[in-house]
Amino acid sequence: MKEYHKPIGPFQLSQNKTSTMMQHVLIALLPIILFSFYKNGIVPYQHKLVDIFGLFYPILFILIGPIVTSLTELCAARFFLKKKNQELKEYMMHSYAILPGLFLGLILPIHTPISILIFGALTATIIGKLVYGGFGNNIFNPALIGRLFVITTYATVIASKGGYLNAYELDTISQATPLSNVATIEGIGTYETLVAPYGNLWDFFIGMIPGAVGETSALLCLLAFFYLTWKKVIKWRIPVFYIGTVFLLTMMIGWMNGLSLWYPTFQILSGGLFFGAIFMATDPVTSPVTKNAQILDGIFLGILTVVFRYFTSYPEGVLTSILTMNMLVFIIEKLGLQCKQKDKRLVMIVMILAIMGFVSYQAGRKYENNGESKDPNFEMIDHKEVENQVIYTVSQKGNGGPITCEVTIQKGNITKIEVIDHNETPNYYGLVENQNYIEKLIQEQNHLPELDTVSGATISSTALKKLAMNTLQEYEEDYEK
Repeated sequence: MKEYHKPIGPFQLSQNKTSTMMQHVLIALLPIILFSFYKNGIVPYQHKLVDIFGLFYPILFILIGPIVTSLTELCAARFFLKKKNQELKEYMMHSYAILPGLFLGLILPIHTPISILIFGALTATIIGKLVYGGFGNNIFNPALIGRLFVITTYATVIASKGGYLNAYELDTISQATPLSNVATIEGIGTYETLVAPYGNLWDFFIGMIPGAVGETSALLCLLAFFYLTWKKVIKWRIPVFYIGTVFLLTMMIGWMNGLSLWYPTFQILSGGLFFGAIFMATDPVTSPVTKNAQILDGIFLGILTVVFRYFTSYPEGVLTSILTMNMLVFIIEKLGLQCKQKDKRLVMIVMILAIMGFVSYQAGRKYENNGESKDPNFEMIDHKEVENQVIYTVSQKGNGGPITCEVTIQKGNITKIEVIDHNETPNYYGLVENQNYIEKLIQEQNHLPELDTVSGATISSTALKKLAMNTLQEYEEDYEK
C-alpha cells in the first residue's frame, strides 16, 4: 500500500521572516485597537458616562497585557536562562513576547480588573508558553490559556463589575452578550429576541454590540484577514472553513425551525468568531501545516463550536474549540496526509458530512415544541392548598441546572418565592440575592416581561423571572378558568 509522508525538503526559501510576519499582525490589529478605543472609550465619554481616565482606559487596558508578558519573559530569560547583554537582546527580539499579552487584552471583558488582567498575562506567558520551552514550542495558544484561567477563576468578579458591557452599554442594554442572551430566551429565538435588542445585523457586522474588548467587529477582522492573507502571514483555509462550517450548520438548524438566513448570520457575527478564526486559530505554532490538515482543522473547529454552543453551558464556543483542536493538531496532520489517497478522502468526506448532519439534526430537534405552548424548561413538581393560599413547588432551567423554588400565591398574586435548591454559579449569590431580585419579581409581578435582568447574572435572573411567569400561568389554568 502506498504511504504518504509529510515533506521534509528541500523547500524554496520564503521571504517572510517571522519578525516581518509579526509586524504585519500588529498592522492588522491596529484598526481593531482603535475601534475598541472608540467603542469602549469615546462613545461612553461622549454620553458623559466616563471621565477623561475612562476615555483612555481601553488603550491602557490593552497595553498592560503586552507590558506584563514582555517583562515576564525578560525576567525568565535573565534570571532562569542566565542570558545577558546581546544574547538577552537577541532572545527578546525573537520571543515576540508582546503578542500573547496584546491578544489577551483584546479577548477579555472591558471590566476585567487590572490585577486579574496581570494574572492572566502571567499565566499566558508562564503556563501557555515558557513551560513548553518558549516561542515555537508551545502546544496551546498562550493568549487563550490566559483567558481560560481568567474566565474560569474570576468570572464572578468580572461580572459584578459589569462584565462585557462598557459604560454606555450598561446604561442602555439590559441583556448580556448576544450569545449569552440566547440562553435566556424560550426556544431557538426570533429576530426580535436575538438581534433587535442590540440593533440590527449591520451593528453586529460593524461591532457595536457587547463583547470582549477587541473582538466584536467582524468588518475589521475581515479586512485583517484579507491583509494577512495577501501578505501570506496566515493560512486562509482555516478561517474560511471554520466560519463556513458554522454558517452551514446553523443555517440547517435555523431552517429546521423555520428561520431564514438572518439566523446563521447572527451566529457567525456573535461570540468573537471572526476574531478567533482569523487571529487565534491561525497561530503558526499551534495550527496545522499541510493544506488538507488546515481544511480539516477549520471544519472540525466549526463543528466543535456549534456543539459547544448548542449542547453545553458555554455559549461562545470559540475558545474551547480552538484549545481542543490545538491538542489534536498531530492527529489532524496525519488525517490530512491520509486524504491524499482518493478512497480515504472519500471516506473522510462521507464521515464529515455524517457528523455535520447528525449535529445539525440533533441541535435542530432541541427546539421543536411539538405543538406545545408551555415552556419546556419549566416543570411543575407539586402544589398544595394551605388555607386561602396555593404553594407551588416548581423548577426552571438556569445556567447550572434546574432552580427549584416554592412559590406562594394568594388570590392570584405571588406573595413569596423561596429558592430551595439550585446549582448556579456564585453569580447567583453575589448578584441576584444582593440586588434583592426576588423581591423585585414579587413587586413587579404584573409587569414581569418588562422587568430587567441582573447584569452579570443574566441567565440566573432570567430563569427566576420565567419561573414566576410560568407559575402564575399554572395558577390561572388551575383556579381562574
